[in-house]
Amino acid sequence: MKKNKIALVSAAALMTVAPLVVLTNTTNEVQAATTKAVMHTALAYDKNGNSTGVKYNAYQYVTVESNPVKIDGSLYYKISGKDQYIKATNIDGVTRKITHNTYIYRTSTGRTSYNNRWKLYKGETITTYGGSYKFKNGKHYFRVGGPRKQYVKSYNLGPVVKVNTVQGPNSDNNSANTSTSNKSNTSTPTSAEETTVTVDANYSTPVITFDKDGKVVQVRTAAPGEKFTVDRLEKGSRADKVASFIGQFGGDQGIYRIKGTNNWLYSMGVKAASKLTAHDYDLEETSIIKFTQSTDLYNADGTLQNIKIEKNSEWWKVDKLLYIWVPSENKAELFYHLTPTSSWKNVLRLDNGKYVRDNIPLKDTYVKASDVQFVENSVKLNPSNTAAEAQAAAVKK
Repeated sequence: MKKNKIALVSAAALMTVAPLVVLTNTTNEVQAATTKAVMHTALAYDKNGNSTGVKYNAYQYVTVESNPVKIDGSLYYKISGKDQYIKATNIDGVTRKITHNTYIYRTSTGRTSYNNRWKLYKGETITTYGGSYKFKNGKHYFRVGGPRKQYVKSYNLGPVVKVNTVQGPNSDNNSANTSTSNKSNTSTPTSAEETTVTVDANYSTPVITFDKDGKVVQVRTAAPGEKFTVDRLEKGSRADKVASFIGQFGGDQGIYRIKGTNNWLYSMGVKAASKLTAHDYDLEETSIIKFTQSTDLYNADGTLQNIKIEKNSEWWKVDKLLYIWVPSENKAELFYHLTPTSSWKNVLRLDNGKYVRDNIPLKDTYVKASDVQFVENSVKLNPSNTAAEAQAAAVKK
């Protein structure tokens, strides 16, 4: 039997060629197949959900069986004639709601258009493909088109509202010529916050922890097929740190905590026996503000640093809420203290009477609570003093 070949086309022709429908004959059954465009670089997996090491590049055509199948709860397309499956989201994408007005980008600094529009607005929906990409500026972006480079900041998008893949009658299990094994070698969870994860059968993955400064530290390497009992699935900035440390992003990456330890496993390197509730580290463990306008930075004594942070979409962690006496205003104001970080930040710095753009580390920095927006659902802080106490402390100095 002649094997189906993967058809490659030029990027320029990709978006204009209509899908082709062919018939493949496997296990004495005639099954419909179709040719689809890969919109996001995709790894191929076997029928058990283990990586094969094969990669399909973006804007490449592949011939797949038209009826997607589920492997461990996710939809995949089977490559015709091969024991290879690629995630349907890399082909059909998913629909997300836009939560903040957003531009379309081709690079971290260069904008472009999408369907003849240069800006998209809150409340609209858009299709994104695969996981997010981390750009040079450290921010994450989802691909929204192609073959031109068209990306939207992930911060401006909400969770998935619709899966675009059309499911056939056999999508809840596997296709007639495919059987995903029901593995019995995973332990039964003892609670909703506990399950077993198995390291990818073809690749090892690091066991990591975090030092006192929050940096990722590798403890050891977990062997392919090694199993762990885990009791927490966490997403957010710490999971993103691990993704950056490993160099692999999935757009919805998380980390699993190994039960009874402070060691963690990256979600893309393991397969879980059952789903755990995902906890957002930034919302559950930290206090967060946003700069919704250009904002002055202050010192601990209430004097200006002559530095401003412009309006931006970033989440900023804060670790204190307190009253500080502001000499120039002759009154006490409520301030947030920015959590110290080793990252350099884009700011406006006063230089010879004019504000100029600069990139500097921020140390012992305060912002007026009235100048910023507190992110709801993050950990609320209570003032550590009163306005009268701040005034009294200033008088003593």
